[in-house]
Amino acid sequence: SLDRNVVKVGGVIRPRPWQLQRASQQAEESKRKSNASIQRVSFDSIHSGTSVVANSDARRRSSYLSAGISTSAEPTSSADPPILGGTEAFESWFASSSVGGKQQPGLRHATFHSDALRGLEYSGSKDRGVVEVPEAVVLRTDYNRNSNDGRPDEGWDARLAVLLVKECVKGEDSDLVGYCSLLTRGVPFDSVDVPPPTAPDALRHWTPQQKARLQPSKKGERLLKREKSQMRLWNDLYDDLPLEDRSTMSREQFLWAMEAVNSRAFKGNFGGGLLNQLQRLTVPIIAAAFGAIVLFSNPGDATAELIAQVCTLAVLAPAVLSLAEEAGESANAKADAVLLPYIDSANHSDDADSNIEYDPVNGIFILDIGKKCRVVEDDGKTQLYINYGKRTDSNLLLDYGFLTNMSVAKKNLSEDERRARLAREFVRRNS
Repeated sequence: SLDRNVVKVGGVIRPRPWQLQRASQQAEESKRKSNASIQRVSFDSIHSGTSVVANSDARRRSSYLSAGISTSAEPTSSADPPILGGTEAFESWFASSSVGGKQQPGLRHATFHSDALRGLEYSGSKDRGVVEVPEAVVLRTDYNRNSNDGRPDEGWDARLAVLLVKECVKGEDSDLVGYCSLLTRGVPFDSVDVPPPTAPDALRHWTPQQKARLQPSKKGERLLKREKSQMRLWNDLYDDLPLEDRSTMSREQFLWAMEAVNSRAFKGNFGGGLLNQLQRLTVPIIAAAFGAIVLFSNPGDATAELIAQVCTLAVLAPAVLSLAEEAGESANAKADAVLLPYIDSANHSDDADSNIEYDPVNGIFILDIGKKCRVVEDDGKTQLYINYGKRTDSNLLLDYGFLTNMSVAKKNLSEDERRARLAREFVRRNS
């Protein structure tokens, strides 16, 4: 086992950078606080996706993690990692016997729009069970189970972010090593000050000049205030972490994870909570046992066979019930927040008729798709889209860095040009 002050990266054990730099980091944080400012951390990355439907409400796609007001810093690495960085390692990890993930043949990570966008290509024919994610590799936390009015628990995303960073800092010793590689585009987590972000054009990464383009719209002005409040909150959440957690991660690493969580996590009734877990474990077990007793006690009896068939449906009921609960319950329904490897690589379409189910009997999350989830792109590839759920333009620009029904993913388009187009379209729609 490794000491908490060292980290294994690429098979080599070396001191953890944040332990070696702790003294200077504390001095730097003290200076930041005294100046009442928040440092912006800027990265360069690709747009990635997450989905939602009926049983889950996706939160996805963001860009860099800024915490503030100063000008953007250059990435630590000398060159941006490739757009498909980390995908090969992820797909091998996901299909390995230790993980046991399943996907339909023909599903893989690919580039689209002249290699400017990463997403999922799907040439398969089946719609059911396109991806099955074992819950053993799913990070999970309560979303609103401690709330009486259905509102999210304060700090739900911080809890999930801490879980994510704790896995990523383990390097090859993590059970989620492939997922961490996917999120960092193949860059070892502790080899840079902060990994590449999960999407590049979220509002927190815009320069002051770029943000000023939103001011002609009143909604744009409100959005800018909301972005500042969000970054203050994220920094406060880091300051409030237990010392043990803060000693294992820098502020920038925490903010990177907060962005990943707020742009990738799904919420839904995925069997969390003690009562749900007991119900969903005992009901199928009792039903299966009762059906077997009736059937074997009355071989050849038609009524006994019918009872056994009904009990079989009861075994499967928890998965179906979970979907119905999310679709039909009020806003006060209790939910969990989860990170779903592979599923969260899909990009968003308002038209996509996708669905995510949780099967508590087999302990898997299942992605099903409809015909509208497949789109043949200009390059002839068929991209698999999922639906993140209803999102306003403000939500999308703040946490995902895109707007619906427009694409700024073009290979030769500069960062400033992409954001200028987003700003113009936002103002046009919201004036």
